[in-house]
Order: sequence, then C-alpha cells, then structure tokens
Amino acid sequence: MKDYRVAGFLLLSFVLLLVGACASEKTCTIRGTVTVPDPDQTYYAILVCGGSDVDTCQVVDGAYTLRTRRDPRVQQRIRFVDAAGSEVGDGGLFDMMEIVADTRKMTVDFDKHTASGSPLTSAMNNLIKETYQIMEGPGPEMDEMIAASEAGDAQKMEELSNRSRQRLDSVLRVYYLAHPDDAVGVQTMILWAFSAPYEELKEMIALGGDCIREDPTIAMMVAYRDAENQEDGKAEWVTVGPGGSVVSREECQAVACFEEVTGQGQYVMLDFWGSWCAPCREEIPNVIRLNDKYAGKGLKVIGITVQDQPENSLAAIAELKIDYDQLFDLEGVLCNRFPIEGVPHFFLLDPQGEIVLQGHHNLDEFDEYLQQHLR
Repeated sequence: MKDYRVAGFLLLSFVLLLVGACASEKTCTIRGTVTVPDPDQTYYAILVCGGSDVDTCQVVDGAYTLRTRRDPRVQQRIRFVDAAGSEVGDGGLFDMMEIVADTRKMTVDFDKHTASGSPLTSAMNNLIKETYQIMEGPGPEMDEMIAASEAGDAQKMEELSNRSRQRLDSVLRVYYLAHPDDAVGVQTMILWAFSAPYEELKEMIALGGDCIREDPTIAMMVAYRDAENQEDGKAEWVTVGPGGSVVSREECQAVACFEEVTGQGQYVMLDFWGSWCAPCREEIPNVIRLNDKYAGKGLKVIGITVQDQPENSLAAIAELKIDYDQLFDLEGVLCNRFPIEGVPHFFLLDPQGEIVLQGHHNLDEFDEYLQQHLR
C-alpha cells in the first residue's frame, strides 16, 4: 500500500469533547451577559457537564445566572437555546462558552468569550482561541494552504502542515505542563494526542494526574497512536444500499480491505468523517450528490470513519441516508496513513491509487475535476 502517513492532527472537528462527570460538594455561581438575536424573544442559558444539563435559567435583559458544583478537573459548557429549544447560532466553535468551575463565583462575558474570577476558565478559552488561530484562523499561512490546495501542490501542503503542527505542538506543550491535573490539561491532551511525538506523549501522560490518565477520550486517542506502527488493524467493510440501508457488514483488515478497492482502475473518493462531527454531517449531502452523479461513470466513494464507534456510525448512516459504502477504521490504521488535518477531509485517488485532489469543504472542485476526467 502506498504510505500516505503524515503525523497529522485532527481538528475535531475541531469538535470540543466534554470530559468526566460533575463531582464536588462546593458550589460555583456563574453570572454572565450575552447579546441575544432578538430581544423580544425568550432565550435560555444551559450549563452542560458530562453530556447532561446541570442548570438552566432564562436570559433576562441579556443576563443569566447558573450554578454548578466546583471541580477543577471537569470541563463544562454554556450554550443558549430559544423558547422552542433550538440552538442559538449555527453550532460553530464560538457559539458556546467553555467553563471550569474552579472558584466560588465567576463573571462571564459571552460576547467576548472572557471570564473573570476563574483562572482555569480563562486558560481554557485562551487555549481554544490560540489553537483555533493556528489551525483555522485567517492569516498568511492559511492563505498559503488554500492556494496550495487549489493548485494540487501536495508537497507544499505537507510543508505547511508540518509548520503549523510544530507551532501547535509548542503551544500545547506549554499549556499541558502548566495544567497536568485539571480540565485544561485534559482538553490540551485531547488536542495534542495525535500530533505530539509518540514517546513524548507517553511521558507527558505519565506526568499527568488521574484525570489525564483515566480520561476515556485520551485513552482512545493513545490507542490510536499505538496502532500507528501496526501494519494493519481491525476494520469492518459496510455495504450500504439506497437511503442508508445496510446491506452487509464484514470484518476485515483495514489496509487489505482498502487495497481491494483502490488502485484498481477507477477513481476513488475517500470521505474521512465521524458521526460526532457536525461539519462532517453538513457535508454528507454534498458527498451523496457526487456519488449519485458519478457512481456509474467510474467513481467509487468510500466513507472512512474517524475515532467513532460502529453503532454511532450506523445510526448516522441511517439518519443521513448515506448511500455509499463505508470502511469502519476501528484501530485508526488508515487515519494514520493519510495527511488528515481535521475532519471532514476528502481525498480523490486516481485509477492508480495516487492522490490527485484533497480538501475539507470545497467539493465543487472535485465535481469539476470529475467532469473533466469521467466522460
């Protein structure tokens, strides 16, 4: 198999994973302000911890008060909904505010994403802002990356990716060493686990407290890194029919299964995605349209799951009516062999199995390429 391995890092979606469950006897009071879309409508602030709603209150004249138990090891989140329960905003990274209840009371300015009275909350949101700026924020490096992607310059993209990864590693290393046993450290390690040098990753986790070593998300990421040096790993090939119906599921080895369908004389489009990733779900209708348009003309579309559980992937396939086959990369072997810089990440392989195009969102470019080459 061609080795597409690049020590990539996942944006997660740049999705921010909640950790742990609330556990403390002391109370933290959170008073905040927010600008709501329509002052004449009713809105509610909700504090979420470990996937459960901890406290809810109505936003009155742009102000809200929430209470939770104090625990510096746990990351919580404030989000806003309207009277119908619909999320305020488009679900983006800054439509929510990350909270660490490390103090008796704190004041939050949601519009500025700042908090006073809570050192760990300030550190958490500074971490998020700094890493977002490196990976997604506007600037010369992002302009270079876009230009290289549009030009199909894989070498330049790898060079820029390595440069960004080194900057990210440096920032995350500083945050982790300052927070080896609290929620900021947990979030730092979640962001760092895929890009940190492997031996350093092991050393840093050993230095961390129980909340680092026992966190299930970190444990799963470390397991993926352990699989990085494997020649192959467990996978499932899932044949999908119309409307997201599963025709069959077959256990296989990831690399062997992958090589059966790539480099075999047809174009192959890979959709690296996760059921947990909101941007992935938003792009899937566009992938479906491409699949429907070119399926009989020499294109094979394959979804490859990233850091996901089979039952969650299957539920998303049914819900989103995904109609292209899937490879459940259960041990992350394929994810470690491609230059993934966040999900969704799409690759177009030519009939010989070489990457000819890649990107995160602009599938119009894929469509134009396929129109020219599949006649």
